[in-house]
Amino acid sequence: MSEVVKIKLNNIVPNKSQPRLDFYDETIESLAESIKENGLLQPISVRKQGSKYELIAGERRYRACLLLKRKEIEAIVYDIDDEQSATLSLIENLQREDLNAIEEALAMQRIMRQEDITQVELAERLGYKQSTVANKLRLLKLPEYVQNAIGHRTICERQARALLKVPEDKIEEVFLTIANRGYTVAKSEEYINSILEKNKHQKGLSGNAQIGINTIKQAFEICKKSGLDADLQLRETSDNIKITIKINK
Repeated sequence: MSEVVKIKLNNIVPNKSQPRLDFYDETIESLAESIKENGLLQPISVRKQGSKYELIAGERRYRACLLLKRKEIEAIVYDIDDEQSATLSLIENLQREDLNAIEEALAMQRIMRQEDITQVELAERLGYKQSTVANKLRLLKLPEYVQNAIGHRTICERQARALLKVPEDKIEEVFLTIANRGYTVAKSEEYINSILEKNKHQKGLSGNAQIGINTIKQAFEICKKSGLDADLQLRETSDNIKITIKINK
C-alpha cells in the first residue's frame, strides 16, 4: 500500500469525475466535528497533477478539513491515469454507500462515454453483474422530478425501478401517490402491479369488445332498416359492457 503523507489543502483540486453531486452542509459539519474530536480516521486519496494533487476519493473529508480551517490533510498518493482515477473514485463512493442511485447512474454513464466502453466492460471494472449496471442506467429514463426525488431519497431505487413499468402518461400520478402517502417498497410495488393489471384488463377488453359491439350494432341497424321497432342501449362499467336491445311488439 502507498505511504500516507501530509498535503497542503490549498494544493488539492477537485476530481472532474467526482460521482457525488450533492454535498449537504449538515453532513459536512457533522463530519468536521467528528474529525475535530477523533482525528481523520481514513486518509483521502489523490494523484499528482502537475504542481497540484487531484482528489480521487474523500471529498467530504477534504471539505470537512477546509471547514475546520486546517492547513494540511493526510493523503495516499496514487500513480494512476484518468480512466483509473474515475473508476477508483466511483468504486470508493459505492463501497462507502455515499452515493444515491442517480449519482451512481450518472457516474456510470459518464465513465462509459469518456472511456468509450460497454456496460459489460464497466460491470467488469466495478465487479458488478451487467444487469446491475443496466438497471442503474435505466433510472435515467425516468422524468427529472422522479430523478430528483431519488436524489433526495424521497423514494428509493426499488420504488424507482417499479415506476419504470408504469405507462408514461400515468407516472406522475403514481409517483405522487407513492411519495405523498409514504408507501413502503412492498406497498409501492403492490400498488403499481394493481394499476398494471387494471390497464392490461382494460386494454384487452376494449380491443376484443369493440369488434363484438360493432358487429351487434351493424346487425341492429340492418334489422332497423327492415322495419323492426327496436331500441339499443349500451352501458360500460369497470368490469363489463352491457348491451340491451328492446323490441316493441
